[in-house]
This record gives sequence, C-alpha cells and structure tokens, in this order.
Amino acid sequence: MLVALPFLLSIGATPANDGWQETARKDGVVVFARAHEGTDRFETLAVSAIDAPPWVVKNAIDDIDRQDDMPYLKEARVIRRDPRGAVIYHRMSPPFITDRDYTIRLRDESAVRADGTIVYVQSWRTANELGPPPRPKVVRVPSVEGYWRLEPIDGGKRTRASYFVYSDPGGAIPQNIANWGSESAMPSIFKALRKRVADKKYAVTKPALPDARLPPRASAQK
Repeated sequence: MLVALPFLLSIGATPANDGWQETARKDGVVVFARAHEGTDRFETLAVSAIDAPPWVVKNAIDDIDRQDDMPYLKEARVIRRDPRGAVIYHRMSPPFITDRDYTIRLRDESAVRADGTIVYVQSWRTANELGPPPRPKVVRVPSVEGYWRLEPIDGGKRTRASYFVYSDPGGAIPQNIANWGSESAMPSIFKALRKRVADKKYAVTKPALPDARLPPRASAQK
C-alpha cells in the first residue's frame, strides 16, 4: 500500500471541487491545496496519469504487505484484515522533524459507474485506538485521512490517479512546513507507484467486480 506522509476533468486541470488551488507541478504530477473545513490546516490533492490500466494500478496499491518502497517509512505492520479491509500501523521518519506514527483503517470503496466503467477507490482514516499505544520519542498523529481514486483514460489503457490526504500531524509543526511536506512528498509517492506498477505480477489477475454502483452524477471527482 502507498500512503502519503501524515503532514502533508483532465490531467492538469483544476479539480471540480470548490476551493482547490494549484500549488506545484513536478514529474507529471499536479498538486492542489485548499483549506480543510473547520481547521486552520490544508488538505492536498495530487493528480497524474499512470501508464497502466486502472485495475493493474489497483492491484499494486492493494499490495499492503509491500512497504519497502514507501518514502520515509521506518516501520509498517498489518494488524489485522477483515471483510471491510485492513488495519495498518505506520511509523514515519521524515526529515527535519521527530518521527510520527499512526494507525489507519483501510477500506475499498470501489464502484461501477452507470456506463459500466469502474472507479477504484481505496480510502483510509485514523484508527489509533486499534493500534499500539503511544511510544517514547515518537509523536502520535491524531488525525489522518485520504484516498486513492483510479479512473480510466485512453479507453482504459491508462489511469487518471488522484491522491488526496489531510492530517493533523501532531506536535508543534508550523503550517508552512506541514504544507511543504505534503507538496514535496507527492511526486515521490507517484514515482514509487509507477515503479511498483511496472512489476508484471500486478497485471496477471483482474480484481473482483465491485458490488457498489455509482449514480450518473457521482462519477465526478470525490
């Protein structure tokens, strides 16, 4: 699984959601930010094209046992799996700040559009109560949420990948540093995903067809 750091339409176009402002472009990744409602923090959205079908990209993202290619990851542990998804613990060691850790609940929210195309979505949200207790000299992240959204382009031969993340990183991190961390991490996340997708094992078996169905107007950016 590829999850961004916790401090943190066509390709390149502004997302349909109100309030998004483009903040960076690098290596084919366009990064947007906007204020998170009810807080003084920002949430981040990155969009890019992946040269593989969405189902192949989904298989790569769903490989939650593979953690070696995740930027700044120091420790990862799958605590449990269940029909709803999985519970995963992460400890991150980003530059310039104290290590952070958090536990998330991962869910598959993929669905089929009215036209028959599939939108693959993997989402996560903080579930620290399901993970290990706080550790000395590691700051516990109180809130993190995000998703990968994979949509077909070029007749399904390629993928429009959207990556959203919001968190309260905990501790005394200035907002400009937190924003910089989110923006700078995004190209690295996509680089790791592209490298992972190149592994031919992810193009062997298609995922099961999602049970959920999207109404026509629900196919827009989440």
